[in-house]
Amino acid sequence: MKSFTKFGFMMVVLALLSPGWLAAQAPDLILHNGKVLTVDSNFSVVQAVAVTANKISAVGTDAAVLATAGPSTQKIDLKGRTVIPGIIDTHRHMYGAAEGGYGGNLTDDDMRRYAVDWSGVKSKEDVLAQVKGLMTKWNFPPGKWIYFNNRISFTGNGDENSPGFAKILYDEMNQWELDKVTPNNPVLMSLGIPDFQGFLANKKAMDWVMANHGDFMKANGRFWVDNQGRPDGHLEPPASRLVIPFTYDRKAEILAPLYEKNMQEHLSMGMTAISTRLPKDSLGAYQLLEKQGKLTWRIGYGDIETFGNTDLDVQNLKAAAAKVGQGSDRLWMTGMGPTAIDGVSSRACTDLKRVGTYTPIDSWFPQGQCDTDGEYRGSPKRASAITKNYYKDWVYASARDGLRFANTHVAGDRSVGNMLNFVEQLQQQYSPAATKDWGLDHCDMVNPKDFPRIGKTQIFMSCYVLRSVENSVNIARAYGNQVANTYPSPLNSMLKAGGRVVLESDSGSYIWEDFRAAVTRKDRQGRVWAPQERVDAATALKMFTAWAADYVLKGDKIGSIEKGKLADLVVLDRDYLTIPGEEIDQIQPQVTVFDGKIVYVHSNFAAENNLRPAGAVISSYQELIKRRTPRAGVSTGG
Repeated sequence: MKSFTKFGFMMVVLALLSPGWLAAQAPDLILHNGKVLTVDSNFSVVQAVAVTANKISAVGTDAAVLATAGPSTQKIDLKGRTVIPGIIDTHRHMYGAAEGGYGGNLTDDDMRRYAVDWSGVKSKEDVLAQVKGLMTKWNFPPGKWIYFNNRISFTGNGDENSPGFAKILYDEMNQWELDKVTPNNPVLMSLGIPDFQGFLANKKAMDWVMANHGDFMKANGRFWVDNQGRPDGHLEPPASRLVIPFTYDRKAEILAPLYEKNMQEHLSMGMTAISTRLPKDSLGAYQLLEKQGKLTWRIGYGDIETFGNTDLDVQNLKAAAAKVGQGSDRLWMTGMGPTAIDGVSSRACTDLKRVGTYTPIDSWFPQGQCDTDGEYRGSPKRASAITKNYYKDWVYASARDGLRFANTHVAGDRSVGNMLNFVEQLQQQYSPAATKDWGLDHCDMVNPKDFPRIGKTQIFMSCYVLRSVENSVNIARAYGNQVANTYPSPLNSMLKAGGRVVLESDSGSYIWEDFRAAVTRKDRQGRVWAPQERVDAATALKMFTAWAADYVLKGDKIGSIEKGKLADLVVLDRDYLTIPGEEIDQIQPQVTVFDGKIVYVHSNFAAENNLRPAGAVISSYQELIKRRTPRAGVSTGG
């Protein structure tokens, strides 16, 4: 009898764990009387969807889905509202946005970024005096690496002071000048551009670089030299990548609360997954949130620090390749790459000739930061000679060893062309599988002659269409109207060529603005750019859901509303498919379901339906962003 009881118990357990039992289990949640855009292969539209545990258990008519309900099933009448899969942004700067939005109450020491205020700067001496004051204020122990964050930016139009600031920082400052006020510490200083694209290093930092990576620097370096041919301390990638790990040493306990608030903002937009790149300290903060049960979205991330710190002559990348796809369904690695292979705006690598001013630093980067070129053409007459190209070597080693190239900024038309050249050669040398699911992010400038190659190679093109449309007026000024109406984020042309095109925001935009830009090609002033590149609303939705899921390597689990997939759902306040394109950016998600749980409810919907789920944020995007405590001068690096 005793053995029979054990046997019977085991049979019951096996029955409970069987797929058949799971299928028969009553749903926890049913959304009905709605317009459910499944974004499956047929773009089916149904009335209802059921969620059991963390998965979608049924989709179909109201009658069919409601028939699966049990006595404890929560049923929400949508009253005709639209439901879409959770939005997946294939490139969004997360940790920088969180730190910039919510880091205002933290000290420079908390953030390991010591701010230099340029608002009153008139000379090099003003900058050095501030640095000297900070050295005294914080009393750094000798030998400690220090990162000074200049609160200036040269990525946009700048103001009347920008050219003078650039001259001070790029022409007058150097390793020896900086060393005068920082003699006992290795020091890095930002250059008014994202930190992964350059630093100014003092003598002690340069001594460390040359002592530990001298051969690498001589062959691959990309650094500026003075009139005697000596490294002057200005570092571009990959030289600058040798020191970037010293700038990411913040504590997870400090960063995690900032990231959680930023995550809640994104849930209010309907975003349930993003692709980004993470340094080790930011990854640690998200891992802490996951451990605490507070990570309520999915992050596919690219590794930042391996690139530039791996000797490709003596090591292979197979160990790195084995990490891709590893992790949980909430936090996993999607690739490993250079972070960026060029700059943005005037630093985007281009074959075009400027006919007008683009940014205040045009003259320092006449063709952009062309990291994949075999010749280093940095600041005129100050670029070090190189004999090797670490970027090209990395790309070729990645294909050889099966490492996915993704999460990488590829902005300029020359950079896109160079990468397509590499991919074509690698597919011929190995096979198309060698570059399977590789992706180039941004589509800032794409030469029309490359459209057929994008279709043939089948690499992903991840496009920040809103940013492209907003920047088109500057592109027109710099390169002419024809370029501005053909090169930036050419979505429709690449799709017609058979390309795999997905959408990203890149910046901290309200994501529905990005949808609107894809459908209308209008900037915020109402100007239309490249109208031939518009896509319809259904296609834009695919690019932000089902196709984006493939980019983040989770196409079998997220991106569409289908039975068996993870339950990431968004209820909208209006009919996405029928409202005018100009009104898409006014959409306000009412409910966000993540992993089967309601994690966000708009305050209006909560009141209307008496819906206040435990643990969910009850608010609105407009209210959530009022909580921000901004911190100036944070890099947009991630």
